[in-house]
Amino acid sequence: MTTRAKKAAAPKRRTYHHGDLRQALVDATLKLIATEDVGAVSLREVARRAGVTAAAPYHHFRDKDALLAAVAEEGYRALNARMDEAMTKSRAPRLDTQLKALARCYVRFAVEHPAHYRVMFRQEWSDEEKYAGIHTEGMRAYARLQELAQEARAASGGKVDMDILAFTIWSWVHGLASLWNEGPLRKKSQSDSIEPLLERSSEMFVGWVVGKAP
Repeated sequence: MTTRAKKAAAPKRRTYHHGDLRQALVDATLKLIATEDVGAVSLREVARRAGVTAAAPYHHFRDKDALLAAVAEEGYRALNARMDEAMTKSRAPRLDTQLKALARCYVRFAVEHPAHYRVMFRQEWSDEEKYAGIHTEGMRAYARLQELAQEARAASGGKVDMDILAFTIWSWVHGLASLWNEGPLRKKSQSDSIEPLLERSSEMFVGWVVGKAP
């Protein structure tokens, strides 16, 4: 008796009318970046992973950059929400307490959401008019650093350059998070968590800032 092998049924594709397609595409992009990299992202591949037709993404995104911009903007919004929460909880008016709270928030977000973080700082977003949403959210995050730098300047009697200090704080937390996510610090660390390194680094760096702004 012969049998005929049944052809495996292809997964059903949803139409672009299903649920929140825009968010589904963003989520699929994040998963793709997490397992491969930004270079693997294409509208066709993201559509395949989201289970929709290849044409469906074009109802929301004109091209790959528009999709990645949505990922970046979502990342900044999430970071800002966490910063707002962190600063609200850190009610102590002391500069060192607030700076440590902000640093922990920034680095933890980057480590917990590496796919978002990898997309948020791409050179393509430098066009402020084309990517106004990213610029607005990015500047809102940076404004937090400027506020603390302004406090440090006031405490030092105007001896601290506010802009340089804000850039320096940003460089510190961004560099710490990036080096951990990309591997170098993770390999050198004696822990699987960035927390011990984050705490030691915070104590040293914030101590320097407060020392410069008594």
